[in-house]
Amino acid sequence: MKNIKKYLIISIIICLMSVFALNFKFNINIYAEEWEEYKGDVHHLFTHCLLAFPEIAFDENNKMRKHFANDCITKDEFIQILEALYENNYALIDINQTFTLDKNGNAIKKKLWVPKGKKPLIFSFDDVVYDQKKMSLGMVDKIILDENGCLATSTIIRGNENISDSNEFIPIIESFVKKHPDFSIGGAKGLICLTGYDGILGYRTGEKNTTTRYSEIEKVKPIIKKLKQNGWSFACHSFGHYHMKKISDKAFSKELRQWNEQVVPLIGKTQIYVYPYGEWEIFNGNNLCNKHKMLKENGFKLFCGVGMKQFYSYLPYSADADEKVLFMDRTCVDGYTLTNQRHNLLPYFDSYKVADKKYRKINI
Repeated sequence: MKNIKKYLIISIIICLMSVFALNFKFNINIYAEEWEEYKGDVHHLFTHCLLAFPEIAFDENNKMRKHFANDCITKDEFIQILEALYENNYALIDINQTFTLDKNGNAIKKKLWVPKGKKPLIFSFDDVVYDQKKMSLGMVDKIILDENGCLATSTIIRGNENISDSNEFIPIIESFVKKHPDFSIGGAKGLICLTGYDGILGYRTGEKNTTTRYSEIEKVKPIIKKLKQNGWSFACHSFGHYHMKKISDKAFSKELRQWNEQVVPLIGKTQIYVYPYGEWEIFNGNNLCNKHKMLKENGFKLFCGVGMKQFYSYLPYSADADEKVLFMDRTCVDGYTLTNQRHNLLPYFDSYKVADKKYRKINI
């Protein structure tokens, strides 16, 4: 009887091992057939929070009208852009997967593996604050979780709350990836670039909000958790959205302290630093400048600027520099570039087809 049990157990183990081996071989073949090492450019687009209500944003009495028209795009323009990117075989990738650290702790580019035929794309979004000065002027008020626990937006319009899953880039991308899973590599969504001077994501979490700060912090925590679970990443876009070339070393040190005290406890550490206005200051000759040394001391590894042509490489160009910095430019997608930079945007989409001619009142 004991021998029968013994042989039965051995037989079961052999069967399980055979199934595992076949499955492992099958997965290897799937990987070999459908994935490939990507050797082209890593593309990076960025825009700002969307104009959810263009009829309000472009109204002649709106004090932010010119700013919105120049720096932002509408929700409908954004949806068309996503559709064009998908048709052109781009797929979202997590920026943190594009680099690793060498033995000295410096960021270096690493090999990328992508689904065959796909081109990796990082899409980042600046100033995701929903600061109070812009409220009721055409953007949403905040990011929320709806009654089903899904990412959505809330906006107060004429005293009534408008909850939507199609008014801002976060729920729009969530829906688009759900419909087109192959538009996301490894579950990646986008890079949310935060400041902190008026809170984050529409919540007044900063120290200057002395009355409801702690309740606002508790409200935003589940939003952050959900974003991370769904493949969103965070970057530092400074605390107060300063001009790098104008701010003093002393003021910059305070900036970093405010970021670490008021934002990091909410979102955790990030290695990505996105320069406000795309203004960067890294070297003084061949030596790192003081501001960049501070950034490095605070754990930032990859630095992003603004440029209409793809760039992901090392600075400075000089071979005599003591240290190289991994730097990535981002192609701007806004009202100005839609109407004035068609040629530079054509690899991604045709801006003349995307631009909302009704609200922009243009003839292209």
